[in-house]
Amino acid sequence: ILAALAVAATLATTGGAQAQVKPYGAGFDGWTFTATTEKSGIINCRAVRKVGNRDDLIARRTDGHVYMSVKAEGRKGDFKGTIINVPGKPRGMVEWTVPGGAHGHRLWFIMPFGALDHIVAAGAYQFSLPDSEDMGTVNLGKSAQQAWARVNQCVQANGG
Repeated sequence: ILAALAVAATLATTGGAQAQVKPYGAGFDGWTFTATTEKSGIINCRAVRKVGNRDDLIARRTDGHVYMSVKAEGRKGDFKGTIINVPGKPRGMVEWTVPGGAHGHRLWFIMPFGALDHIVAAGAYQFSLPDSEDMGTVNLGKSAQQAWARVNQCVQANGG
């Protein structure tokens, strides 16, 4: 699963030779939307928010896999045991320990299905990579819930 999502995260930004990327509806508030047919026939529905130097992504594939991605800023490797939490909430209340990975260009986190509902409601998340002091905060903005709703519409429209 991690390898498949690594490919999906790569395709999210590179366009991938095997992938067929199509826009999915009009963008808003810095968000753009795509539906990508992957080599396996799975559709990867993504919302990408570009604000300033940021390039943040929330996605769901028609096979049910959910992930988030940010610029890797040179990070590389597998980050099993990454902690994702909602800022401002007591630790453990809204927190997940998830697999993550990076290939130098993108850093991604494989999320449980319902986690994104909490994250987009808050409009932000924090990550802490295992065995390091490497962490970050990702602001998804005030339209994150609407963006996530569009991703889910895309998945439903494509048989997921």
